[in-house]
Amino acid sequence: MSFFVYLLLSFLLIALIIAVVYLQRYRRRLGAYELKLVDEKRRKESITDTFELLMDHSSDFVFRYNADGMITYASSNVERILGLGKVDNKVHFSELLTPNPINDKISGHMSGYFSGTETMKTPVFIEVYDATQQTHMLEVFEFPFSNVEGEVEYVTCVARNVTSLYKTELELKESEHQQAMILQAIPDAMFTLDRECRYIDYQVHNEEKLWYRPSDFLGKKVSEIVPEPLGSIFEDAITNAFKTGELQTLEYEFGKPGAEENFEGRIIKLDPNRVLIISRNISPQKKLEIELRKAKEAAESAAKAKSNFLATMSHEIRTPMNGVIGMTSLLAETDLSEEQKDYVETIQASGDTLLRIINDILDYSKIESGKLSFEETVFSLERVIKDSFALFNFEASKKGLALNSHMDDDVPAFIKTDRGRLRQILLNLLSNAVKFTERGAVTLKVELESKTAKNAVICFTIKDTGIGIPKEKLSSLFQEFTQADSSHSRRFGGTGLGLAIVKRLVKLLHGKITVKSEAGIGSEFSFSTRVKLASKKNLAEVVLNKAEIPNDKSDQLISNEFPLKILLAEDNSVNRRLTSIFLERLGFIPDVALDGLEVIEMVKKNTYDIILLDVSMPKMDGHIAAEVISGMDLPTKPYIIGFSANAFQDDIDRALECGMDDYLTKPIQFEVLRNKLIVAGQRRFPFVS
Repeated sequence: MSFFVYLLLSFLLIALIIAVVYLQRYRRRLGAYELKLVDEKRRKESITDTFELLMDHSSDFVFRYNADGMITYASSNVERILGLGKVDNKVHFSELLTPNPINDKISGHMSGYFSGTETMKTPVFIEVYDATQQTHMLEVFEFPFSNVEGEVEYVTCVARNVTSLYKTELELKESEHQQAMILQAIPDAMFTLDRECRYIDYQVHNEEKLWYRPSDFLGKKVSEIVPEPLGSIFEDAITNAFKTGELQTLEYEFGKPGAEENFEGRIIKLDPNRVLIISRNISPQKKLEIELRKAKEAAESAAKAKSNFLATMSHEIRTPMNGVIGMTSLLAETDLSEEQKDYVETIQASGDTLLRIINDILDYSKIESGKLSFEETVFSLERVIKDSFALFNFEASKKGLALNSHMDDDVPAFIKTDRGRLRQILLNLLSNAVKFTERGAVTLKVELESKTAKNAVICFTIKDTGIGIPKEKLSSLFQEFTQADSSHSRRFGGTGLGLAIVKRLVKLLHGKITVKSEAGIGSEFSFSTRVKLASKKNLAEVVLNKAEIPNDKSDQLISNEFPLKILLAEDNSVNRRLTSIFLERLGFIPDVALDGLEVIEMVKKNTYDIILLDVSMPKMDGHIAAEVISGMDLPTKPYIIGFSANAFQDDIDRALECGMDDYLTKPIQFEVLRNKLIVAGQRRFPFVS
């Protein structure tokens, strides 16, 4: 091998060695670079993972859009917030926007970043759909990113879901709008004032039509606008509103002199520094109140005049009726021929009918005025029924009618209720039944509806075989001044008040009334009443009261047992004579006085056990006389029994308040007078058996 070849081979060997060394170094450098790339990739992935983890716990999300409006990136939590999957160059921004007008400018805004015409203005508000097509309001902060040449490549956005806040703001604006509309609809003038009572705002309608200019009030105090003393009243009310926080109201007059109008002011504290005054013109209401007050006074005056008229007519009618009925009863006890007895009986029946009519009118007047009294007593129900039937025996016998009554065995024998009102109901219904029945029978049935330990409900049914009532007339049967047939008033008589009074009385006794009827067949009236059951103590009192009044004949002399000294004060000659005859039949010869002054003089000179004192007398009436006697220093105070044609409860109450011990209503019944004299005698002579 030549030297040249050897040299060439040596050079190639050296070159190969150098190449191997260089290759090894290159490989080491290349490995380090690859590792660096891998580390960089891992670092970027770590940063991305950390960012996504952060987003997953945030209420905000991040997205990115390019110059074409395509969303090129969205953070993973967009799925949690809007239900949308992660977007990858597939969704255009406009596909997510709603038709809300708030989105109208967004496309021009987005393109402006890339054309250089839009500068950064954040935040912007957009409304988008979620995956379920529900709308959401987003608050978006935008950050455009540019390349080295200054061109915007994409815009990164941070979005916050402010839907609830947006809805709240919308509701608030709607509420404010509604409140504004309500305030505009209120016709009242409204003023806002500060703590110094200075006008700071107002709202009125048709200011140009007002005699005052609210706009001139602004900046001025109440004292500068409202004259005294009204100004001070307003300032005090405003101060109280600030102090207490409570609504202040006041009524006042305000306006041009001579043409003032009525207003109502309401002062409301709005906050620590403002009050609202609502001023309402109430002149029409005030005028209406005045008219209503006048109408009420006129009605009360008319009612009072009617009551006075009824009281006067009652007195004027009852006074002669006392003589007619009393003398007729005395005449009936004398020796008379059969023809004369028939005449007397006719007079008595007519007198009783007239008296019932008067009582109906007075009772109706009491019901109208709310003065109908209710007095509970214990009594025998069977006795009340028998007494009620006894009053119609004569009239029924003349017609040939049978009067029947039946009370079930389980009905309580003694009850506690208003005996007089129950009897009045029975008398009215029995009277109608007998009056409107020409043949057949009238039957009363008493049944027990229910019963407890202390109370019972009892049903009374009155059935007749009379003329009956047409069905079309039943609905108006219980109305005042109404009869089923106007011809009945001519044929049978009556005021048309009986059933109206019955209905009111049944209601007073906690019951109800019904009627069944058929024209030509008969009628059936049923009413119920709730009563109390009599206790053992009640029954003992009934027995005692029965023992107080002897069961003697009405004409038996009681003067032997009770030698009473009696003074009769009566100015009417007929009634004076009638009462004197009654007293003489009982064994008394009374002294007589014609007026109150004579009564006083006679009481000073004589000692009387009983004074029968007429209420209405000349010179001095019975009320004054009773008061004078009560104030006199007498060794023995006389028992004063007042009597009058005035039958209202007010009249009775007034008589008792003036010092009278008892009261009799004209026409005076002999038996009632006798019983009251016995009670007075037992008080005067308590040891007489």
